[in-house]
Amino acid sequence: MNDRKGTSPSPTRPRGKNGQLSQRGMLSIVMLLISIGTLGIAMIGGAKLAYDVLGAPGETQTGLFAAVIALAITYALGWLTAMVAIRVYGNLILPILITWLMWACLAGICYLYVEILDRLYEQQYDFFRFWKYVFVMIAGLTVLVGLHLIIEDHNLRPFSFPLLFISVIQLGLIVYRYVFIGGKSIYIFGDLFFLLGMSAFSILMLAHVGLLDPLRKRFTNYFDRNSISIRTQD
Repeated sequence: MNDRKGTSPSPTRPRGKNGQLSQRGMLSIVMLLISIGTLGIAMIGGAKLAYDVLGAPGETQTGLFAAVIALAITYALGWLTAMVAIRVYGNLILPILITWLMWACLAGICYLYVEILDRLYEQQYDFFRFWKYVFVMIAGLTVLVGLHLIIEDHNLRPFSFPLLFISVIQLGLIVYRYVFIGGKSIYIFGDLFFLLGMSAFSILMLAHVGLLDPLRKRFTNYFDRNSISIRTQD
């Protein structure tokens, strides 16, 4: 506890002793711009990739493997830069911007979830396209959790409510589809797989049981040990 107090970064002062921009302040601002820029590019690219995956067969023009690599590198750069700006240079603005990005990411995930539900309900997909839907949803949730890890003591509970609400809607659609309308019984396995996966993820977010605490502590301990050697002193 005492060691962490001695090494934790203080909020970056943008002005030095002579009123000029300090190196720490300049680096903090630069990393803020880089992190928000790269994270924004990654999220826009991810939205385009999700649009391609949800498109009708034959409409997708994007090479999935190459697109995933490009987006993963871009997101990783923004994530690491944001982590250093907050944990090393004590940037106070970036956590607020990251929170806004998380809400934007959640809105995109909810929209994606609803669009996937429409396709599951219509039963107009094959095995390969179903796993594309699963992959895109996992990618979106991973981005959300990654942003969550950047901010210390961040609470994911509020982000679980929209997902739980849509999961309840999905359950109602499953009952309506197979009890009142009817459909090919084989598709129910895909419906239930998606429902159980999203419900489990949302419930874990709501329960806040601390599954990510070991990973968060690892990041915190690393930057506590190395923040002084990483950041400039002026």
